[in-house]
Amino acid sequence: MLKVEDRFMIKDMDRRGMAISEIARITRHDRKTIRAILNGPVSPPPQKRKPRAKKLEPFVPYLERRIEEGVVNCNKLLDEIRRQGYRGGKSLVKNFVQPYREARRQEATVRFETLPGEQAQVDWGHFGFIEHHGRRRKLYGFVMTLGWSRASYLEFTMSADAAWWLRCHVHAFRYFGGTPRVVLHDNLKTAVLDRDADGTIHWNPRYLDFADYYGFAPQACRPYRAQTKGKVESGIRYVRGNFWPGLRFVDLADLNRQALDWLDFTANVRIHGTTGEVPFDRLPLEHLQSLVGKPDYDTSLMVFRRATKDCFVSYDGNYYSVPSEYARKTLKLKETEEGQLIVLNPQDHEIAHHRVRDGHNQRIAVAAHYENIGSGSRPARRPMAIQVLFPERLASQPPAPQVEARPLCWYDQVLEAVE
Repeated sequence: MLKVEDRFMIKDMDRRGMAISEIARITRHDRKTIRAILNGPVSPPPQKRKPRAKKLEPFVPYLERRIEEGVVNCNKLLDEIRRQGYRGGKSLVKNFVQPYREARRQEATVRFETLPGEQAQVDWGHFGFIEHHGRRRKLYGFVMTLGWSRASYLEFTMSADAAWWLRCHVHAFRYFGGTPRVVLHDNLKTAVLDRDADGTIHWNPRYLDFADYYGFAPQACRPYRAQTKGKVESGIRYVRGNFWPGLRFVDLADLNRQALDWLDFTANVRIHGTTGEVPFDRLPLEHLQSLVGKPDYDTSLMVFRRATKDCFVSYDGNYYSVPSEYARKTLKLKETEEGQLIVLNPQDHEIAHHRVRDGHNQRIAVAAHYENIGSGSRPARRPMAIQVLFPERLASQPPAPQVEARPLCWYDQVLEAVE
């Protein structure tokens, strides 16, 4: 049986004046089938449900109650009724549940529109893998879409961790020229640490600090309600369907250059299918919160490491030297967006600076870090035991015996006499 979308397409071809023979050739259906569709409704009348199998009959009231509670997972329902004595197969349960699942998919939804500058929606998409310095890395696409203008920002990264989550936000805000009042996203661990049963959200502290710095309110979607952020979901589908197919790129930098060109000359200058206007034309009317006079938030990745006795700290598979006086001390490491590794002492003063290297087990040493070894930085020798003699104790000791002093030749004469 043809899907509703296919039946609608055939009727639309007929409304545009196409002949039945031409429609049949394009759709590869018989002309009798085309005529039947043109003379019938787009949505065919529902078929009568097949008679329930006798094996499933005793469990139908239980299944209906569970489906009413929102449980439509066939494996879960099958396990539950098997514990109650069901001896049939899974196909009977699937056939019974299918109409209810179809009904849920066909539920109508209301499009939610926001005011200018009110909201941006954010999401990640996985775009396969990329070769980077001889290593195969996952490739992620970050998309932010403004709710009112539909202006979008796209950036590809090799990580979706907390640092790149914040960095992509900063880049998007700079691209748009300001920040919205609300940012809507999924329950990512980089934003939401946990959610209680009553809906209370426990936010990632650094993300809240970031939101406070830029003056927006973070908002997490309700679990299993991806349609809440449908604008950015559509944006990711648009990237996959328009920008990604047939793309050729050299490396990550080249990929992001092409993504920026696509945003500037395709995505944000087209007439949007929903608004009927060009996103770039509507963007100035968003009246986003200004970024003037606000430096970029520090998005450095921060970790703590204990220096080894030979004055190295471990970071991302490699080893970097620190001044010798910090051997075996716990230090703070910051990796900046530019790939610089800054080492800070407990007082947050910079003591070392390196370029982050690719690869593993490399030791990156700076000669100046070892200059003090052998002088002040070398640990003092362990103190030796010293006997202290007091004068009064020396006076009470008996006098030492008198020993006769003889020349060495005397012993030679004694040895000759013995022989």
